[in-house]
Amino acid sequence: MESAAKLRAAIEKANYEYHVLDSPTISDEQYDALLRALLRLETEHPELVTPDSPTQRVGAPPSERFRPVRHVAPMLSLGNAFDAGEVRAFDQRVRKLLGRTEPIEHATSGIDYVCELKIDGLAVNLTYVDGRLVEGATRGDGTVGEDITANLRTIKAVPLALRERTKGRIDVRGEVYLPVRSFEATNRERAERGEPLFANPRNAAAGAVRQVDPRKTAERDLSIYVYSAAGLDVPTQHQLLERLKALGLRVNPKWRLVTGADEVIGYAAERHAEREELGYGVDGVVVKVDAIADQERLGYVARTPRWAIAYKFPAEQATTAVEDIKAYVGRTGVLTPVAWLAPVQVGGTTVKRATLHNLDEVRRLDVRVGDRVVVQRAGDVIPEVVAVIDADRAGRGDQWQMPSRCPECDGPVEHREDEVAYRCANPSCPAKQGQRLGHFVGAMDIEGAGWAFLSQVQDRGLVSDPADLFDLTMDQLTALDRYAEKSASNLYQRIQAAREQPLARVLVALGVPHLGWTTSEVIAQWLADDLGPKATLRAVFDRLRATTPEELQATPGIGPIVARTITEWFADPAERAFLDKLARHVRPAMPERRAVAAASPFAGKSVVFTGTLERRSREDAEELVRSLGGKASGSVSKKTDLVVAGSGAGTKLDKAKQLGVAVIDEDEFDRLLRT
Repeated sequence: MESAAKLRAAIEKANYEYHVLDSPTISDEQYDALLRALLRLETEHPELVTPDSPTQRVGAPPSERFRPVRHVAPMLSLGNAFDAGEVRAFDQRVRKLLGRTEPIEHATSGIDYVCELKIDGLAVNLTYVDGRLVEGATRGDGTVGEDITANLRTIKAVPLALRERTKGRIDVRGEVYLPVRSFEATNRERAERGEPLFANPRNAAAGAVRQVDPRKTAERDLSIYVYSAAGLDVPTQHQLLERLKALGLRVNPKWRLVTGADEVIGYAAERHAEREELGYGVDGVVVKVDAIADQERLGYVARTPRWAIAYKFPAEQATTAVEDIKAYVGRTGVLTPVAWLAPVQVGGTTVKRATLHNLDEVRRLDVRVGDRVVVQRAGDVIPEVVAVIDADRAGRGDQWQMPSRCPECDGPVEHREDEVAYRCANPSCPAKQGQRLGHFVGAMDIEGAGWAFLSQVQDRGLVSDPADLFDLTMDQLTALDRYAEKSASNLYQRIQAAREQPLARVLVALGVPHLGWTTSEVIAQWLADDLGPKATLRAVFDRLRATTPEELQATPGIGPIVARTITEWFADPAERAFLDKLARHVRPAMPERRAVAAASPFAGKSVVFTGTLERRSREDAEELVRSLGGKASGSVSKKTDLVVAGSGAGTKLDKAKQLGVAVIDEDEFDRLLRT
């Protein structure tokens, strides 16, 4: 036993020196000899094997399906800053909310930030209990991820046991990535086998982490950098990074503690200059308020923290020629002009298509077939045309026109005066239906229902809308091309599991314009409060059909345009048959009804804040009202019960007086809070 423990300790020390300290003290040959010796000893004496032994990194059988994992705390997204001005605006917001508004030239007004490289990989959560790795999960939708523990255990930079046997649970967040050299080697091997190449290292890493067979994951040279943790009692972000490193977790060494916006901007400029030399993909810098107490004071808005921001590097650009411009029909029927380009490399990816967004943008750029253009990947993801080169030369092609008939179904194209968009008016347009199906299976997390599957079930007349997916039988699935009994069974089970997805997912999956994740979560909670946690999907749809734009606008974060679009969509007779059919198949998981403080002065009341509050941000004040059973609205209407007016209140205050709505100041609001 002592010999096995010594071998494990020597291997763990070597892993720590290699992956965390980047300072190995033994050769690869010596490391391999230690591992072989331990494997031989454990083979001869199986009773010596421990779950966190280095020999147990690859040992789990292939998974049939990844188990859902609910995160102890949401894995949130970050707001973005794309230039120095937006970084300074972020710094000003932080200073204002923390009450540090004295002139910036005073040293006491500077906020300490930790700057870290934004690794371009796949976000994961590692759970350690009493120092041992017990679970690893993907980010998923931020609330629920997928159990990929067996795959993460194959990554040598992920310690199976921390260097200290810490008590209790620690949840560590990090980014799994594929080094550039490994990405290039992987693509060479795939080319030799005649397999399609990965577009970029991030796609390759994401695919490797979600392999059903951990042995496939182990074949890739994945690594990880961690950046946060819950369960460690430290006062600052920079001390948290130091603590994570001491525990044996891999922290990117490029982080820096800085003061004020100017130092943040300087740090980002340095990192951008060395971007190509790093050996791994980065697309910006993450900026975090250093003091944890200040982070807690700043809190969150929607799905993003107020105390952190992603400062994105400038988009990479290239020049190429426009070979054609075609209209692409999306799931809502909107026609988007897309430039077909002579292939060009942009940020490590071959770009052949680039969005032109809408007809107004085509006119603004004055882009035409045959032009040479500048292309960039917006946010390092979506290719777009940003400029035309030599647009004033003679002999250019004709100005591009939006087609009057849908290029997919030849149906009429409509254009409302108050919208930029042009839409196909045919509800049965195959392009709309195909895109709608693709959006639905993605939002409902039906893994394996890709475009090859969707094309087949559409072509064979098995599916005309998303609700038809739930009528598919095993016999129909096994009759599809390239679907043997096992793969058909797996897909069938995933479709059945989608019947009980959370209501917010179901709402997103409908494909309603403007109804994204954040808005869907808000509406799902409002419906649960109104209808109860056991409401059926039919009751949900009936309630939304009966909702007015003004009523929906009274919920937090929903403006007049979004409210009008959503209510019009649910009231549209053309959607009724689909919604009724879907309601027969899906039994959504409703959120728990929020407890309403019946004695609260805000219970059941609609409150609007206007002007500048002195003692709290408007978002914090609105959250207080919601926590006490009220509704925080963004606009004043006849249904508004109370307006809280701060300094500089304008048109909302005028409208409240015009409608006879009660108006109070922040002092009176505080008095009501105390009651």
